[in-house]
Amino acid sequence: MDRKPADWQGREKRRHPRKGVWLEIYYEQMGDFFNDYAVNLSRGGLFINTLRPIPIGTEIKLRFAVPDKRDAVETSGRVVRIVDRNDSSGHPPGIGIEFNALSERDIVLINSLWEDSLKEAGGRRN
Repeated sequence: MDRKPADWQGREKRRHPRKGVWLEIYYEQMGDFFNDYAVNLSRGGLFINTLRPIPIGTEIKLRFAVPDKRDAVETSGRVVRIVDRNDSSGHPPGIGIEFNALSERDIVLINSLWEDSLKEAGGRRN
């Protein structure tokens, strides 16, 4: 199992906050097509709950719809983390994907998830 490095205070070094989601993900790896569910998402990547063993460093193509939007995010990424089904940390089994590059449209769609959460919570953007 490979984990992201922690800093000296034990926190993971993340550039983007994560949001808990349940999004159906369609992805392709070396001509094979799969679908599973993402359980968290950030502007930098996502975590797919799956038992499929896809090696770290593998490039994949991804497609997922954002709830209440007509468009889908279509991008690519690479596997940066694997959580085995026998992992004792309590994390679900799956793969962490880091997005390669997002189009401006994809960034807007992903950002809309945070905006929708603020509206639901009654929060305001400055």
